[in-house]
Amino acid sequence: MATNGSVTTEVTHHASTQTPDQNYTLAYKKSVEEDKPLMVVVGAPWCPACETLKKTTIANMQNSGELDGVSVALVNRDAEPELAETLMEGEKMIPQIILYSKTADGRWSRRKLTGYQPVQPVRSLIKRVTATLGRG
Repeated sequence: MATNGSVTTEVTHHASTQTPDQNYTLAYKKSVEEDKPLMVVVGAPWCPACETLKKTTIANMQNSGELDGVSVALVNRDAEPELAETLMEGEKMIPQIILYSKTADGRWSRRKLTGYQPVQPVRSLIKRVTATLGRG
């Protein structure tokens, strides 16, 4: 019972510091409902670059409000292999940041960054997409 309590505390703490840590379905729904681009970060817990990306770049951007204009999902490649494979279009390298946005004709456009990324390339990607949508 004590173990469950500490795990619950740890999970609760993690969830409160990792606001974008929502599943893909919820993030997609939010993206559609709020007419926002969808940013998906695909990684795995055993991948040092993936964990660093989440704990530094993504967390810092979330805390500074830079991700407010996008809906964010973190996808664990090991826990959701079929979803990850579809999102990554067969490419194996992780982490991947995939940014989907709707075009003027209603189709989804896909852009991605592969490997660990500091804030600036992610910021630039988001700005390019939001500028294209007339929001930047």
